[in-house]
Amino acid sequence: MAEQNDSGVRGGGSAPRPRSAREQFESILGSTLQEQFDEMQQQVREHTEKLASVQRELAARTSTVRSKDRALSVTVGAQGDVREIRFHNEDYRRMDPARLGKVLVELIGRAQTESAEAAREAFEPLRGRGAEMRRSMLAGSPVEELLAPIREMTKNLGGAPAPRGGGNDG
Repeated sequence: MAEQNDSGVRGGGSAPRPRSAREQFESILGSTLQEQFDEMQQQVREHTEKLASVQRELAARTSTVRSKDRALSVTVGAQGDVREIRFHNEDYRRMDPARLGKVLVELIGRAQTESAEAAREAFEPLRGRGAEMRRSMLAGSPVEELLAPIREMTKNLGGAPAPRGGGNDG
């Protein structure tokens, strides 16, 4: 009965076929790596879905602020774009143009600040999640332990082969 050598080929006197990098990779990692990658992909999909949901909510959100005298209000979108300037009574007609402009600029700024704060609050639960996923996918995880032998193998492979033809042979 022929014995199986290290490369997985049953020998009958012929030289064993060297295993490809893929075969070596699969023999070291097996299905565990695929399971890890599947889990990582699921985490990325879930995170992407949460981000998209927050973005949709913010796109529909507006912020409205009103002047102290209740005569004017300004509404801005999630990106701070002015959506509406409303005059609630005739008091604005008695304002000189410089004062009216100053009030409008102040209201727009307040509405934009409010909108930006709402966006920060909406994204806060997701902050750092990408970096956290990256760390969990690599450092100190089973994946890192699985990749260590591959890194060691590739480090020991040496430099790239010399180019064929076209070179100076001296």
